Amino acid sequence: MIWYHNLPPNSIDSFVMLADSFVKVHAGAIKVATRKSDLFKVKQWGNKMLREFMSRFQMERMDLPPVTDDWAVQAFTKGLNGLSSTASHWLKQNLIEYPAITWADVHNRYQSKIRVEDDQLIPTVRHRSDEKRFST
Repeated sequence: MIWYHNLPPNSIDSFVMLADSFVKVHAGAIKVATRKSDLFKVKQWGNKMLREFMSRFQMERMDLPPVTDDWAVQAFTKGLNGLSSTASHWLKQNLIEYPAITWADVHNRYQSKIRVEDDQLIPTVRHRSDEKRFST
């Protein structure tokens, strides 16, 4: 009612204009609040690697209005699946035991754990001289 009374005189020419103005003013605020909570819905499912989850989380975060660090840290920690990979397990355990305050802190810890994941993915390559040494 307050919104309606604050409309400038003769600014609305039809019911359609009135409805559109109302939706623009009131639905936008509800949508932003709901979208911020959507960050908590981003989960690391199954055996997805830590790198994949971080990438998807960052993409979702960029689509939202600015989210405070504490929201981002909480959502990321909650979304991590400790059973997904060794690096995910270690990172989640670290974030629970020593809660991060800033997103930069989370990202630094992620960088250290991602090296572990990368090391697990890259097979070690033996040189021919090593093969001869092991075969004798």
